[in-house]
Amino acid sequence: MLRRLSYIENRKVLADSGELVSDVNVRDPITALWVEVRANNGTSYNINSPVAACVDAVEVIDGSTVLYSVDGYELFAMTAYMLKQIPYSLVYEYGNLTQNLNGCLLFGRFLGDVQYALDPARFANLQVRVKWNLANVNTVGATGFGTGTATLTVVADIMEGAPAPSAMLTTKEHYAFTTASSGVEYVDLPVDLNHRGLLLRCHKAGSGQFTGISNLKLSCDQGKFVPFDMRKNDLHRYLTLQTPLFHYKHNFYPNSGDTIYPLLKFDEVVQLTAYDADLYASYVNDGIGEGIAYLYGNAGVKSGRYQLMADVQGFLPVGAMYIPFGLADEASTWLPANAFKSLRLELTQDTASASAFVVTHQERPY
Repeated sequence: MLRRLSYIENRKVLADSGELVSDVNVRDPITALWVEVRANNGTSYNINSPVAACVDAVEVIDGSTVLYSVDGYELFAMTAYMLKQIPYSLVYEYGNLTQNLNGCLLFGRFLGDVQYALDPARFANLQVRVKWNLANVNTVGATGFGTGTATLTVVADIMEGAPAPSAMLTTKEHYAFTTASSGVEYVDLPVDLNHRGLLLRCHKAGSGQFTGISNLKLSCDQGKFVPFDMRKNDLHRYLTLQTPLFHYKHNFYPNSGDTIYPLLKFDEVVQLTAYDADLYASYVNDGIGEGIAYLYGNAGVKSGRYQLMADVQGFLPVGAMYIPFGLADEASTWLPANAFKSLRLELTQDTASASAFVVTHQERPY
């Protein structure tokens, strides 16, 4: 078997919003698709508007059949959890600089997995579909993304000469809702395919990550088997035994006293480095994924915006938690969905107006 990388799209220029469908004209198994959406900031700045927030969907489709479907934040989180690191990313707020979303649609248990991969031979009309809007956060212009600057790159990681895989891993946003101040949100999960894991994202600005959900329970066949029934904090602390401390670089452009928003949303540590000699910066936070930046010079508090480079470490990328079932590389230990008539996720709520998403990660046999 030989591995090769092939462009499906190569810096294709995009409109400021829209949808693009690209054919996947490959015959050999594909272990992953690397997707990059990039755009330049406007001439002044572009505050708290990563490219991930502007990507509404990245999908792999075969005609009307959807094989993989996530938004930009979910792609960022799944890439981090599956690869155990955040790939090199451009996350900048200063004017005229380029930002990107650099994500991996992984179809196997690991890169180069010959047993689990996307097999184009199994599909009649394999395509990648991307939907985006550069104005999702800030209006396109001087203080948002610059008009006409977006591009799309899609790279197929091909295993030439590999044997036909027996299955692929498929990831899809399954359910989205807005949390209430109390009560339980019931989410019926699909029982057609075995589950390798679940990605859950819950976010409310200013309130800390997973504010909105206090307890997570998965009930199979009305409580016959319960894989977990735990407080969110206890479950997350347990899961850190299996996931690393994440790390990436972020460029901020605040006034003194402004709130800044790193992409790691739990217990983050933000080390700020100023570009100006007469500038000292601090970050004040409670580990909730956002905090206040204070800027000082030799004469006291600085006025105006200044560029700060940050080394960010922490957990819960973009507020998402990945819950694995069994051992990552042993399919026999994954949750056998078709062994049950019902899989119900029960999410106890404690704060109104948080945005919550449930993403399935399943085994799809050929």
